[in-house]
Amino acid sequence: MPVGTGRFPAIMEQAASLPGYTLYAPANLTFSQKLPVVLWANGGCMAYGNRYRIFLSEIASHGYLVIAIGGVGPSTIEGGTEEGMPPPPKSTTAPTLSDYTQLGKALDWATAQNRNAKSPLHAKLDTRRVAVMGHSCGGLQAIAAAADPRVTTTVVMNSGVWNTGPGGLPGAPVTKASLTRMHGSVLYIGGDASDGAHENSRDDFGRLTTIPAIWAYPDGVGHGGTYFEQAGGSFGKVVVSWLQWRLKGDRAASSMFAGVECGLCGDTRWHVARKNIK
Repeated sequence: MPVGTGRFPAIMEQAASLPGYTLYAPANLTFSQKLPVVLWANGGCMAYGNRYRIFLSEIASHGYLVIAIGGVGPSTIEGGTEEGMPPPPKSTTAPTLSDYTQLGKALDWATAQNRNAKSPLHAKLDTRRVAVMGHSCGGLQAIAAAADPRVTTTVVMNSGVWNTGPGGLPGAPVTKASLTRMHGSVLYIGGDASDGAHENSRDDFGRLTTIPAIWAYPDGVGHGGTYFEQAGGSFGKVVVSWLQWRLKGDRAASSMFAGVECGLCGDTRWHVARKNIK
């Protein structure tokens, strides 16, 4: 059954021509609006594309094609809390870890499908409007993939380049120098001081000087975010508004982030820092 609170209830599916990925898209593609592309990398660099089904379905329902790394695993991984998140199941068909290069390959596929007259996605996508996103280890993969000139905006969630050690992880080879290759715009969204990535994300944001950037977090939310709450919880609402603004030019959505009295700035539950936001 199609789900999501947006105008275009979404479904999750797999495409035979794109093994090792999971797609989220409006169930009905007969409307004229073209879909920007959102590329998603999972926490733990997990190679199961249904892990964040609730959150990604919500995004797709607002008129996006979301491509998540990993095929569909057991439904038992589609939920849980920060303390009780189940580990990825063992599988003989899915790798234990993903790699950031899979995000660029997903965009290659979407571009080809948009041009293929025989594809259901033919002329349905706006491949000039692309977001790369990820949670935790996936956020590091998003930073690595953000150097791709085709990327319009980056969303780094409960993540940041480590302040000590190598900076990245296997499948996400980033250092603080990787931040200089980010372009377009970036939203860092994460948990409060209880989130292990909190200080890493703060430091990342402090190093960004030339592009529009926001660092935001709510009190009472840890490293697990709100991905498994209804409609993706507060993270779902903020990320959808960011995508509506940065990928679709929605001025109403921009009011959550831009202006002296931005909506998120006035929410007492949230802490917000901004650079180059107009």
